[in-house]
Amino acid sequence: MTVVVPTFNERANVRKLISLVEAALGQTRWQVIFVDDDSPDGTAAEVKAVAAVDPRVQCLHRVGRRGLAGAVIEGIMASAAPFVAVMDGDLQHDETLLPAMLDTLRNGGADLAVGSRYCGGPGADASALGARREAGSRLANWLGRQVLKADLTDPMSGFFMVRRSAVEAVAQRLSTSGFKVLFDIVASQDRPLRIVELPYTFRAREAGDSKLDNGVVVQYLGLLIAKLSKDVISPRFLMFAMVGASGVLVHLAI
Repeated sequence: MTVVVPTFNERANVRKLISLVEAALGQTRWQVIFVDDDSPDGTAAEVKAVAAVDPRVQCLHRVGRRGLAGAVIEGIMASAAPFVAVMDGDLQHDETLLPAMLDTLRNGGADLAVGSRYCGGPGADASALGARREAGSRLANWLGRQVLKADLTDPMSGFFMVRRSAVEAVAQRLSTSGFKVLFDIVASQDRPLRIVELPYTFRAREAGDSKLDNGVVVQYLGLLIAKLSKDVISPRFLMFAMVGASGVLVHLAI
């Protein structure tokens, strides 16, 4: 199996994350692919230093391209493993859930296993987000569920494991901008995926800064509209339209 970790300025977390994944997966054959967006803090160099002595670790160093969704898609497409997990590089996701995710997919019970902060099971907790961000996350999840029409409590989760074939089947339709690649993968399928959610506690960040900003929110709203239109309206077109509209408003105000 492969673990894909998109990174930007996560140098301080690289070695600890690798150690945690290794401890969680034990004797399971695994690799971890860090997809780094040319971090100025030297994240790629840190990953390559580990990769030089550990062949299970790889680095895709992207130059001139940026965005979590695109990084995740490139990482998954670079893997040859039948099952691919996606998790953040900030240590907020619970790596001890990886074996249960893998067992779920290997047993044929699901195509997608999602680490959920909101499924109501024992251990599900998103309080580390803080009250404001948790409220925003719950609203985003509610909006996502209205579009997906799927029984998924956390479609905004950045922590999941999927059959690689399910992503390859829709790779050409996926948006490379924004943060919500899980939502896009589920919404783009021709046939509904069999989904299992596993509860976990979202941990507080240990180092580095959050990448969430207003631009991410706008990109997510664009993705929602694109999926509601069955991709007739593209997220890129919506972004151009919103920029153009804002320019018109400024012009009229002046």
